[in-house]
Amino acid sequence: MVQGGLFTDTRIIAIRVNAVYYVSASFDDTSQKPVIFFSLTHPPAFESESTLSALTSILSPTYKPIRHRWSSFVDNDDEHVLIVPYTCLAIRLECESIEDLHVFREFVDAAHLRVEDDAYPIVRRDLFSSATRAEYHLWIMTLPWTMAFQIEALLRSWLLNMVEAVSLRGMVDRLVKTQGAAYTVALLRDFASHAKTLYWYGGTQPGAESNIQIQPEVAWSDPVTHLFSQVEEAFVFKPVEPSASMDPSAPFQCLHVTITPTTMILEGPFPERSNRVMRTYYRNQDCFIRVSFQDENRLQFRFDRDVDGRSFINRRVRGVLRDGILIAGSHFRFLAYSQSALKEHAVWFVKPFRHHWQDEQGHEHFADVDATTIIQSLGNFHVSFDPELIRCPARYAARISQAFTATDASISVSVEQLKRKADIKDSTGTYCFTDGVGTISPELAKDIWRALRERGRRGRRDGTYPRAYQVRFQGSKGMLSVDYTLLGRSIAIRPSMIKFEAPQSLEIEVARAFDKPGPYFLNRPLIMLLEGLGVSYETFKHLQDDAVHNAQDSVTSLERSARLLEAHGLGMAFRLTPTMFGLHKLGLGPLDEDMFWRRMMDFAINHVLRELKHHARIPVPGRESWTLVGVADVHQQLREGEVFACVDSPNESRPIYLEGPILVSRSPTIHPGDVQVVHAIGRPAAGTPLAKETLRNTVVFSTKGERPLPSCLGGGDLDGDLYNVTTRRDLLPPRTYKPASYDPARKKLVDHECTMNDVADFVAEFISSDTLGMIATTWLIIADQSPDGIFDADCTKLAALHSDAVDYPKSGQPVPVNEIPRLKFDMKPDWNAPETVNANNGNYYKSQKAIGKLSRLIELPAVQIVQRAGKSHRRCMQKENQREQCKDLLGQFYDEPPALDEVGVAIQQRIAEFIDPDEYNDDFICHIWDLYNSYTSQLRAICADHTLEHKRTAMLTEEEVVIGTIVAKCSQPRKRKDLMSHMREQTTTLVSSVKDEMAGGDTFPFEWSLQRAWIAYRLAIMEDDAFGARSFAWIALGSIFDAIKDIEDEDR
Repeated sequence: MVQGGLFTDTRIIAIRVNAVYYVSASFDDTSQKPVIFFSLTHPPAFESESTLSALTSILSPTYKPIRHRWSSFVDNDDEHVLIVPYTCLAIRLECESIEDLHVFREFVDAAHLRVEDDAYPIVRRDLFSSATRAEYHLWIMTLPWTMAFQIEALLRSWLLNMVEAVSLRGMVDRLVKTQGAAYTVALLRDFASHAKTLYWYGGTQPGAESNIQIQPEVAWSDPVTHLFSQVEEAFVFKPVEPSASMDPSAPFQCLHVTITPTTMILEGPFPERSNRVMRTYYRNQDCFIRVSFQDENRLQFRFDRDVDGRSFINRRVRGVLRDGILIAGSHFRFLAYSQSALKEHAVWFVKPFRHHWQDEQGHEHFADVDATTIIQSLGNFHVSFDPELIRCPARYAARISQAFTATDASISVSVEQLKRKADIKDSTGTYCFTDGVGTISPELAKDIWRALRERGRRGRRDGTYPRAYQVRFQGSKGMLSVDYTLLGRSIAIRPSMIKFEAPQSLEIEVARAFDKPGPYFLNRPLIMLLEGLGVSYETFKHLQDDAVHNAQDSVTSLERSARLLEAHGLGMAFRLTPTMFGLHKLGLGPLDEDMFWRRMMDFAINHVLRELKHHARIPVPGRESWTLVGVADVHQQLREGEVFACVDSPNESRPIYLEGPILVSRSPTIHPGDVQVVHAIGRPAAGTPLAKETLRNTVVFSTKGERPLPSCLGGGDLDGDLYNVTTRRDLLPPRTYKPASYDPARKKLVDHECTMNDVADFVAEFISSDTLGMIATTWLIIADQSPDGIFDADCTKLAALHSDAVDYPKSGQPVPVNEIPRLKFDMKPDWNAPETVNANNGNYYKSQKAIGKLSRLIELPAVQIVQRAGKSHRRCMQKENQREQCKDLLGQFYDEPPALDEVGVAIQQRIAEFIDPDEYNDDFICHIWDLYNSYTSQLRAICADHTLEHKRTAMLTEEEVVIGTIVAKCSQPRKRKDLMSHMREQTTTLVSSVKDEMAGGDTFPFEWSLQRAWIAYRLAIMEDDAFGARSFAWIALGSIFDAIKDIEDEDR
């Protein structure tokens, strides 16, 4: 109880059942009291409830008391507030009597938890005393920032306590002096990964599950320093990870911070795609951090009617955004965010630094840079064409976010001729047909593509180039499509693209190049709409049955395996699809004897089936269904109601022209008018503008008529929106519906010019008020519950609210929760049950809509498979190499080569056509050995950093990372999707760097590259089942096929 005048607050420690790792209830002989002890996987929620609220609920049965949330158990105890971030995983409760233990056991039995009888002993070691904290902070202040971050990360991840951290001081300081900061940072990350594996999968003794062997006599006396010594000893013979590239456009290593209600978790650095600001300050990129706001379980904050979450987020999140955060002695302030990051509740922070640069004449310049100066340097936001911009915090922040949009490169292409062209509008001036799209000359489009390819970012080398780019240029954003009438190197910008003024830069920043079409996938909202408009359930079932068959049949041949991975975007970082195609062409069948391959395919099939069951993500195959970026018919050849689409199919040598009635939609779909059937004109007449420039892999919309078709499709435009198009007759609805008006949402303004404090207030409000997902889910459920389906009045209202919620990030005007219609009844359709919940528990009914029937047809098999893979993974950890010298490797490489399996024999025969497979270069062998060791170290970090499991020691399996999926269940699928996206980005960067290193420099003969790749494959086979070896073998196989292709191309 906390006294406060006449009334008191009851303090509550709320612990979710899935957060309990260990619990005991016993009589403690030392304290002579009954004791309950919790060991948790993540911190509890600290809450309070006023006795006044409790009394009111008694007097008024309809009143529900609202609890308040806090960052610590006692918020007015400075000492407690300081240590709770490090200690809240262990909770010891002293009870008044033995009877309390009996009551507790009854509660725990009801929750199906196991209670131990052991008394957890108390040992007072001053782990976080004021003296220990002072000693720790004095040391951390002396370290370089990136190193101090890694030390603090060990504490914040609960891998070390402060005493253990300080015990490493002598070793860390020595490494800084002898090896340098970059080396020490890499070693500390490797140490963290090993520390996690100590208790991986519930190991009970240090070293039980680690590849680092800790001797029993020292395991308990000083395990941390001993482990550090072991890691250092192994790490000495690995190459230091190369320092961040000085190429401003290259991905940079970004430090991540997650702010939770009780603590902050430090991770990274992870590779991040660059943006305009990072390229400007590329020498100081370690001064920027990416900060996310999440609940204790690393999921997004959820709306809870019993807890005043808004006031807590206002205190916690708004406080951090306005006041900044102190991390390991460095103070960071809120800077900005990108629009995609805002949806993940992530923003950029920066600490002040000294910027050094040279001008074109070679003169050196210095300047002090902080958050304020960066924002001021972006451009002018006082613009006449949008006078309310500077008074709308959300809109102001959205314009700033353009500079933080991830772009692959800032292409240094000087624009010789910049044109301003008027937008094409309807006769009344109400609608804009070219909203967000300008044009680019063929010559400049080719130059940009050439520059992108030279940077190794993308693409085919067949002489083609994209006809459309999504760009950021000066203060404008949107699309550039090729206009064959533009000569030289020129672009044309339209007023609808210009968002603020930034005339000082003439660099074109490429967010995306549309060089190939995307596949077409159905989803739940689209299926619900099409079913309501008359498309039969059998159509969807037929498509899903084909998808299930293709998934299950994928293990019958390597070709089918490759096609499954390609169709669903799996294994892309490791380029599994072309590698499997290469093996198939050598005559190899399914690799049934290879357990690693079988587990990879098990996870791939599970991923596909899970997407079908929980999202109805059904592929629509064939040459008539695609996802294409939208552009405008600038030559006005198309009539109203017509579109044009020319597609480069990967399976056909000639382009495909879509013709006839065509269904066009755009995600998200929620209104019956969000899908429309128009006419695709097919191959254009010779000599017409569309024949001269087919704008391949785009859908071209007419610029004639009363209203642009994109604006009818969920309020779309042409600044990079993707459109789903299909001419399949069975998917064309027998009737369509008038589109919604999609009027712009009213903007929320302040009575002064915006400051970043106003933006901070908006971000905090957005985190607590973003109802987009709630509205979309409510619409689906009501459409399922109501006899009127998608035409229910509440669904119509929800469609309008959804439009406002989509605009919220730019309008600043939230949709109040109380405006969202309530469900027709409490029971929800079974397809709405989270992965973690049994749909047969009485809270769900059997949906008779198509999405319900489709979901029930799918069974997911792989939860047990991943558990078995985990055990295998654990054994692999223990087998990790123990060689200390390259000479040890050379001896085995020549004297004890492993027997080759059918894959090795086939590869050996193939490379024998180009080089002698028995001839090796010792320097190559040692270099590849170092590369392999560096790879496994970084792969281990990726496995440790991207798990959905709450246990701080959980890790992904190697097979999951190679496929690019996460098998564990999650109550918030978006969280897994975000984690998978980040994991794929990091593995792509890692594998690309390994392949580049394996291939050698630009001057390397291709035959040398082939020999190095063959050595890498042989080395991986020698390592057998050691962690990282199997995935390294797949990288080597891909590099072998690449080198062979290069040799053959050179000989042509």
